[in-house]
Amino acid sequence: MAEDGFWERISSENLLQTPYFTVRSDGYRLPDGAVKDPYYVVERPDAAIIFPLTASGEVVLVRQYRPPLDRMELGLPAGLVERGEDPEAAARRELAEETGFGGGAWEPLTALASSPSLKDNWAYLFLARSVERITSPDLDEHERVAVAAVPVGDLAGMVFSGKIVSSSGVAAIMLSLHRLGIPGGGR
Repeated sequence: MAEDGFWERISSENLLQTPYFTVRSDGYRLPDGAVKDPYYVVERPDAAIIFPLTASGEVVLVRQYRPPLDRMELGLPAGLVERGEDPEAAARRELAEETGFGGGAWEPLTALASSPSLKDNWAYLFLARSVERITSPDLDEHERVAVAAVPVGDLAGMVFSGKIVSSSGVAAIMLSLHRLGIPGGGR
C-alpha cells in the first residue's frame, strides 16, 4: 500500500503513441486502499520557454496559429527539449530557430509542470538578457512564425488584457518582469 499520500501504480498501458505524445492508462491504489482505474496520462517531452530581452529593452515574441485554440497566438519563443538535450541548450536552439536571435546572458528562472493532473512533462523557463539577431530563422517544415519586438514595459498589460495566453509563457513573463524589477509583474 502507498504511504505518505502517494498513490501506488498497479497497472499501465499505452493507448496511443505518436511522435509528439503518448496517451497512457494507469491504474492506482490510493493510500486508503481505493483503486482509481483508469487514470489517463499524456506523456510529452519537456519544453523550454525563453524571455528574450534585447539590449534596447525589447522582448522578442513570436506570432503563430494554434490549431487547438483556433486562433493566432502571440507569445514567447518556446520548443521541445530533445531526448538527452540540456534544457538551456534546447532553449538557445529554439530561440535561434524561431527568431534568429541568440547570444546574451542567460539565467534559469524555474521549472514548472504546466498541467500536472494530465501531463508528465516540465517547462523550463529562461531569462535571456541582451540577445541580438545572429542568424536567419530556421523554421520546421510546417512552422509559420512571425517575429515581433515589443517594449518590455508593455508585456504585463498584454498578459492582463489576454493578448498572451500560454500559461507557461505568462509565468515566464511575470517571473522575468519580477527578476528585472519592472513594474506590472506583481499587479
